[in-house]
Amino acid sequence: MVTKKQQAIGWIKAIRLKFLISYLVLGIGGVIIGINHSGNKIDILLLILSFITIITAGIGVHYRDEASDWLAGYDLESGGVGVIRDGILNVRPLQIVGRILTIIALGFAILQIFIVWQLIYILIPLVPVIILSNYVSEKISLGHEVAPAFAYSMALLWVFLGQGWSFTISTLFFVIFAFLFVLALVPYQDVGDYEVDLKSGKKTLTVKLGIDAVGQLSIVIGVISIIFLYLSILTLVN
Repeated sequence: MVTKKQQAIGWIKAIRLKFLISYLVLGIGGVIIGINHSGNKIDILLLILSFITIITAGIGVHYRDEASDWLAGYDLESGGVGVIRDGILNVRPLQIVGRILTIIALGFAILQIFIVWQLIYILIPLVPVIILSNYVSEKISLGHEVAPAFAYSMALLWVFLGQGWSFTISTLFFVIFAFLFVLALVPYQDVGDYEVDLKSGKKTLTVKLGIDAVGQLSIVIGVISIIFLYLSILTLVN
């Protein structure tokens, strides 16, 4: 019999805290880039609203992905956070709460657009990625790697533009750096799940290329990302 305490812990585990922290770190990167253009002027309320939007969307996606991956047969032996596999939570509640949080996050996003209209340029491509997150990341070739990289880099840009700051070449380079940096990390993270992903038919780049090849690719992408970080700093100073 699963206790309420175990269920509560299960909901917390399904949040995937380490990924939410990554969103926060990248969002802070957007702030750091922005304050150099604005004279350290930050609208705290808009900043809080930006992070609430990002975190709410992230949790919603994580809940839905946990349920969808289980139904697709990817996490039957390993993978995810295991709350369904261990019998702590059921698929349906995760789906429902995930969808509700996604709707709430989109509501927050629309509210922010009324305040800072430039955010609509980010929301338009983000909506299908958020709503179809599991399909995009698991069914489309390279989606498993590109979708998270895009989501994280757009989180950075959402915080930046959410302050009403003007988009600059330095910002562009930093966004590209964030995208490539995450793109380099995702295949590396999948190395530990290689055997299970191969057996379950999960279409990750690690499964397609093999551990050695994907490791080399991750290194190359990581090095290229640093070049764009240097360019961001260079153009920021100038």
